[in-house]
Amino acid sequence: MPKGAEREENKVMARQTAAYVYGSAAHNLEAGPLPRREEEIRRRKRVQPKPQPKKKVDKVAVLLTCLTFLTVMVVGISYIHLQFQSTYLSKNVVNLQSEVVNMEKENAAAMLELDHSLSLTQIYEKATKELGMKQAREDQICTYISRKSTQVRQHGTIPEE
Repeated sequence: MPKGAEREENKVMARQTAAYVYGSAAHNLEAGPLPRREEEIRRRKRVQPKPQPKKKVDKVAVLLTCLTFLTVMVVGISYIHLQFQSTYLSKNVVNLQSEVVNMEKENAAAMLELDHSLSLTQIYEKATKELGMKQAREDQICTYISRKSTQVRQHGTIPEE
């Protein structure tokens, strides 16, 4: 082919593949076969995932996680144990309080029965008639006022008349 014909053919091809922009908007290019060079450039520009290095396990983080988990478990178990113990002790307190109430009722009933069974007149009659006791005279009664305590100590025998 003569050189002029080649140039003419190149111009025609350039007109067919090249698009010119008139104004402010670009015209859509018709999809057509791309030259090999442009195709290679596009292939290279495509994002290819880079091989990621293997992630190493951080031993300190694993150890801290295990220790934290263990601590939480120990605290949780201790809390549950203390709750159980508290419930058990409160039930025991309730049982003991009910026993105390029952004993107080029994004591009150026994005291009332004792009060009704004994009277001061019966005691006076038994002391004077059966045991031969006599009423104390005024000169036999000695009163003592203690300034230090309410207890009185006897350091000798009481004289008899």
